[in-house]
Amino acid sequence: MVADLTNPMWEETIKDPKYRCLIPITHFANPDGDSGAKTRTWFSVKDQPIIAWAGFCRNMREGGPVYAGMTMEANSAIPPTNDRMPVLLEDHEWDEWLTGSVRDVIRFQYWAPIAADRMVVQRTDDQWRSGARPPAFEQPALL
Repeated sequence: MVADLTNPMWEETIKDPKYRCLIPITHFANPDGDSGAKTRTWFSVKDQPIIAWAGFCRNMREGGPVYAGMTMEANSAIPPTNDRMPVLLEDHEWDEWLTGSVRDVIRFQYWAPIAADRMVVQRTDDQWRSGARPPAFEQPALL
C-alpha cells in the first residue's frame, strides 16, 4: 500500500501515468479486535458492487508485475480498525486518475474520502488470517 507519496521510492512511479491503474475491488478488510484474536471486518460501498481503488503498477526486472494501492485518511466508518483506507474512485474520476498530473495524484490522496454513510461495515467472527470471503459474497455480474 502507498501511504506516503513523499517517500523517494515512489518518485518515478507517480510522475508517469503509465504506472497508474485501477484496482477493481468489491470489498476491503481490516483486522479488528484484540492482538492475537483479531477478526476480519469487511467494508464495501452501498449500491456499488465493484469500485476502483487508485493504484500503481510496474513490471519489475526482479519479481515481475507488481501493484500497490494508494491509501488516505479514513472516513469515520473505518476506525477503530484502521486510521487509513483505500483511495476509492468514482467512475467520473477514473480518467483524471489515469492521465492527470503529479499534482492530481497527490490531491487524490489528500481530499475527503468517500462518505462514511455510503459504507457497509460487516464485522465477522472469522479470524483475520483465515482467508475467508466477505459474508454473503456474490460474484459480481460481468458486464
